[in-house]
Amino acid sequence: MRIEELDTPVLSVDLGALEGNLARYQRYYDEKGIGFRPHIKTHKTLPIAHLQMAKGAMGLTCQKLGEAEVMATGGLGKDLLIPYNIVGRQKLVRLMALSRQANVTVAADSDYTVDGLSEAAHADGVTLGVIVEVETGGKRAGIPPEAAVELAKRIDDSPGLELRGFMSFPTSPNVRPLIQQTVDLFDAAGLPHPIVSGGGTGSALVAHETPELTEYRAGEYAVGGAGHLAAGRHTVEQCALRVVATVVSRPTEDRAILDAGSKSLSADAHQIDGKRSMGYIVEYPDARLSSCSEEHGQVDLSLCDTKPSVGDRVQILPIHPCPCVNEHDVMVAVREGRVEAVWPVHARGKIR
Repeated sequence: MRIEELDTPVLSVDLGALEGNLARYQRYYDEKGIGFRPHIKTHKTLPIAHLQMAKGAMGLTCQKLGEAEVMATGGLGKDLLIPYNIVGRQKLVRLMALSRQANVTVAADSDYTVDGLSEAAHADGVTLGVIVEVETGGKRAGIPPEAAVELAKRIDDSPGLELRGFMSFPTSPNVRPLIQQTVDLFDAAGLPHPIVSGGGTGSALVAHETPELTEYRAGEYAVGGAGHLAAGRHTVEQCALRVVATVVSRPTEDRAILDAGSKSLSADAHQIDGKRSMGYIVEYPDARLSSCSEEHGQVDLSLCDTKPSVGDRVQILPIHPCPCVNEHDVMVAVREGRVEAVWPVHARGKIR
């Protein structure tokens, strides 16, 4: 079967582009002597995770416990990092079960999280690896270096826990002073830090400029997307993830309606070249997918020399691949236009 025969909207991944991206990034990390730990929250799919490990990844990053459970059940529990505060009895029970099935490291940034992890691990008779999350400008989770070393001491002294270092996000070269400061504080306190983990596809190919890093986490590198295209990190050909959609209406000369809306692409939008965009249309690069309702994509064709007709198909590079993938039950794997496989999105909806 060829991709043109599939019903739309449909999520597709070009295998040639995917494999090229996996090889390109893994080669960089191998050459720089940095461990590479891909983030599966982008693709949520076991076959791609297996490909990442086969290319040489040291392990996988799973943002949520549910994702890690899926990866472990799928034979990928060799080395899993959950860079997230795991809080609450229900999750701790699951984490203990997972830790008997896989090699797991989790992150923490508070006494509350650490104490909960320690109590559960000690009661269950397991040793759980923990890293501290250091805040480096993302203003999400994470604490300053001085607080991080105090929390690291608590982890090191807590029964059932093994201190394994620290992590940060985002980790561009300009945050290296914070990484250095944290390493120095750990060293001064005599604390181990075999893991110094950085993250973010945006700075993934300049990780070597922060030589303190022992590993790096990136997710969207595997498939690209409209934002990475605009930033020059991926070419159109390297953007492997595409939503194939059909033009279902041409209400005016300068406007087209697609059968792919926010429930196909996600509702995420970015400013690209000063204009709001919800995706890049490969066949009509001058078109602008400016807005979506749940089941319709609104396309401005005013700058296009040629324009699609009702019934034509287009390929859309999503703005944000991660939530886009999470909208779909399956991903169609395509090589040179021919469908090679239909992959379930195994970790879809694993938000707990």
